[in-house]
Amino acid sequence: MANPCTPYTSSNLTILGVIHRDRNGAPLLARWLDVWRPEIVTLEFSSYGLRFRQINGEALKSRVLQVAGEMRSLGRTVDEGTLTAVLDYMDPSFEYAVASAYAAGHNHRLFLVDEDCFSRSKLADMEELVSRENLEKLLSGPIHDGFANQKAQARLFFERGVNVCSYTEEMGVRDREMTAKIEALMARHKNARFLHICGWQHLCDPLDLYGSFNPTKVFIYDKALCV
Repeated sequence: MANPCTPYTSSNLTILGVIHRDRNGAPLLARWLDVWRPEIVTLEFSSYGLRFRQINGEALKSRVLQVAGEMRSLGRTVDEGTLTAVLDYMDPSFEYAVASAYAAGHNHRLFLVDEDCFSRSKLADMEELVSRENLEKLLSGPIHDGFANQKAQARLFFERGVNVCSYTEEMGVRDREMTAKIEALMARHKNARFLHICGWQHLCDPLDLYGSFNPTKVFIYDKALCV
């Protein structure tokens, strides 16, 4: 992996791998952006997913909090970690929050490049997820978020070149679409410094869809962060 302190020496594109819904991710991402100062940021997040949360997020969170409050009033246990995770899912991702603030603050551009169709399919089940029956089951105990396991897998990939992630057919379709959009943006914004933010598993890239960009790949927890 190239030195992340000088990410644009061999390519105009750097790809930053993150762990989605990472509670420690926001300050780390803000720091990387402050160090690199990319002119164009592309993000693995869909316009549909953003609009859905902007329109429905507060109402969905109110429903979750109402059920949690009623469970407590009946003396039932509410797992606080699970409650936080469910509420967090109703908001736009930390990647979007940080990247949009960066773009606005520096007069740079942010583009959402993930496919709407997959977000639409997954979010179609939101009503069922926040039904009283499901919420009572969900909030009554801890959920396994797999953060430690993902971090360990990413370390193996970035530091030792060991690929243990599962790359699905859906990921391949999404990466084809995202790389096509990035290529079009690079044609329009020649010589601009690009940063693509995505889940770290996409950097495994077994189909070599990002290969033509000769990108620098960096993990958000890389200890080589410049100061």
